[in-house]
Amino acid sequence: MGKIHLIRHGTTEGNQGRKYYGSTDLPLANEGVDGIVQQALAGIYPKAEGELLITTGLARTEQTFFLIYGSKEHQIIPELQEYRFGDFEMKTHDELEHDPRYQAWMSDEEGITPCPNGESPQDFRKRAGEGFAKILELHKGNGKQERDIILVCHGGVISLIMATCFPKADKNIFEWQPDPGRGYSIHTIDGLAVSYDKI
Repeated sequence: MGKIHLIRHGTTEGNQGRKYYGSTDLPLANEGVDGIVQQALAGIYPKAEGELLITTGLARTEQTFFLIYGSKEHQIIPELQEYRFGDFEMKTHDELEHDPRYQAWMSDEEGITPCPNGESPQDFRKRAGEGFAKILELHKGNGKQERDIILVCHGGVISLIMATCFPKADKNIFEWQPDPGRGYSIHTIDGLAVSYDKI
């Protein structure tokens, strides 16, 4: 049995202001730094003892990683970065609700409408799916023994991965989203997700 640990970055200004942000490269807010440090001291995070360590390369994942694991060597998979909201970046629902472009994006149940200068939900699912496929390939290791992975990434990406791995869980994408600094440990057998624990 192997494990893939998914950890959401700590709180940022974007989280505090309930803003749409994905590609905006925000650092952690002071609250986010304190939260990660407290949770690390409480021992909630998986130990890095031979696991393959990965971030998405954005400041908030790099900073979260450093606060938990220090300067350990790690890989970057940019395909697992958060949804790209384009012109809606760093704006709130209240600021956008009367914008017809926003209304069109919000009302598209098929997920084919992109944010202006951003991506559509389908684009995001495809990109993040390709990133997770890389995770699964690395997890397979040499084919003889699965290699455990710790990934520090984003709430939307974690939700998508969990919904993909556990389609029968009867949860929507928003119910899967963990709080900042939290996440899931997925248990695998022969590369297939079979169960999970919350971090």
